[in-house]
Amino acid sequence: MASVDPWEKAADCERSLQTAVNPESRAVLLEKNEDGAAEAKLKAEALVDTTLADLLKPLERARVDTQPDNALRLHEISTFLIQESNLDILYNRVLEAGIGLMSADMASLQIFHPEQKELRLLAWKGFHPASAAFWERVRFHSATTCGLALSSGCRVIVPDTETCDFMAGTAHLDEFRRSNIRAMQSTPLISRSGPLLGMISTHWREPHQPAEHALRLFDVLARHSADLIERTKAEAALRESKERFRQLASIVEFSDDAIISKNLNSIILTWNKGAERLFGYSASEVIGKPVTILMPPERLDEESAILERIRCGERVEHYETVRCRKDGSLVDISLTVSPIRNAQGKVVAASKIARDITDRKRSEAQLSILAREAEHRAKNVLASVQATVHLSQSDTPAGLKAAIEGRIQALANVHALFIQSRWTGAYLRDLVTQELSPYSQTEETRTRIDGPSVLLEPDVAQSVAVILHELATNAAKYGALAAAQGSVQVEWSRAADERLVLRWTETGGPQVKAPARKGFGSRVMQAMVRAQNGQMRFDWRAEGLACEIAFPAARGAPPTRCAQSHAANYPSSAK
Repeated sequence: MASVDPWEKAADCERSLQTAVNPESRAVLLEKNEDGAAEAKLKAEALVDTTLADLLKPLERARVDTQPDNALRLHEISTFLIQESNLDILYNRVLEAGIGLMSADMASLQIFHPEQKELRLLAWKGFHPASAAFWERVRFHSATTCGLALSSGCRVIVPDTETCDFMAGTAHLDEFRRSNIRAMQSTPLISRSGPLLGMISTHWREPHQPAEHALRLFDVLARHSADLIERTKAEAALRESKERFRQLASIVEFSDDAIISKNLNSIILTWNKGAERLFGYSASEVIGKPVTILMPPERLDEESAILERIRCGERVEHYETVRCRKDGSLVDISLTVSPIRNAQGKVVAASKIARDITDRKRSEAQLSILAREAEHRAKNVLASVQATVHLSQSDTPAGLKAAIEGRIQALANVHALFIQSRWTGAYLRDLVTQELSPYSQTEETRTRIDGPSVLLEPDVAQSVAVILHELATNAAKYGALAAAQGSVQVEWSRAADERLVLRWTETGGPQVKAPARKGFGSRVMQAMVRAQNGQMRFDWRAEGLACEIAFPAARGAPPTRCAQSHAANYPSSAK
């Protein structure tokens, strides 16, 4: 059988198809063609369609575009949208193309801000600067084409501003005159998904009615402009998102708190620097491992309870617990756990923020101790004051008042020392120096103090303060400090059994002898010594009183002041 040229067969087929009036006859004809006819027919139809399209293109171009460079302008804009990244240049090219396509004198491009329901000027050409500033923001129903186009959602054309009813007598008309504008049109820029993006407008210095073919080409430019603004918004949103992500990543990475993420199987996914500092593990050591490596064995049940709440979408806030560091030490933490959801809203992971609250816990414990200590001290002080008042006696009310005031002042002085040491006690040297300071002279030494650095417990310090006050008061009235040449030496040391032995020795005073009966001062001192399980012995010598007091073992302390013998020199004053 002789071969048949497929192109000839296709031509015959096409001629036959052209004679077929309805689809049914065409289908029958195709079925009757021999092998290869259908394929040839498809090739022929494609060739005809391509040829017709090529023939129609110049005709359509001639029909809608009387200016030969308009197609080139649109092509250039398309190219610029792809290649150019400088927005100012792109806006400028869009405005130039709009002026060229519409044979206009001026043009403007605006972006829509839906939150404020207003248009904001992106770029303009040909306006007076004052007019451009006036039109920086245009709202709904403004007396201008872009305002009406904004409210109506479709193009608005004003062929002559001077005969336009809605512009008459408005500030917008004044600005049109300032910029020498007589005609204008505004075309909304609609995104491919439907929302309004902005507005593109052209303006003429003379009354003008745009031609339909020019408006059709301008619609193509409007589509390009909408794509440009949509791209600009998307890029701005992407930049903002990247910046927020960068800031968030920086906050997470350099936060003092430990920030960790884990999946719903408790496997650690991320680990920041704060977590490294708090728990001692590097990220490479823990990522991919269960978060339970941070939990003491007795707290493992906490994880399942936390995960159960996270799976339900709950947030665990300020949960105080204990976790384990790499070195095995425990740390008090405040834990906040939040669910992480995917795009569909499903909980897929959890983020944990752990804050070290060791210092806070320590402070709370210290405050609790101090509160109890303050309560204890206050009771002791009140008891001491009460005892002082009951024990004090005098022949006159003034004498009684002076005696009570002196002893209460001694207690106040020692409490001032407690404050300095944060209620840990008072140094014996400070107590002695403080009590003897009114009886010292600058001309010569009347008091000598010697002894190691010893920190007395608050209870002992209060007793010693009252004892020293009684001894000093007695010396000032009847003993060495009552005479011009008299002096007092106070020294202390530790005995072999660790007791603290305090010696008070007076010299140069009037001759003294043992009293026939115990005075009030002696009874006060003995009461204070007995309260501390101590012992006291008096020695009445011709040259002055000597007193030795022994207290049970006292705390030693690193010398914070000079522990060697020295003379205390203070200005003389009356007690």
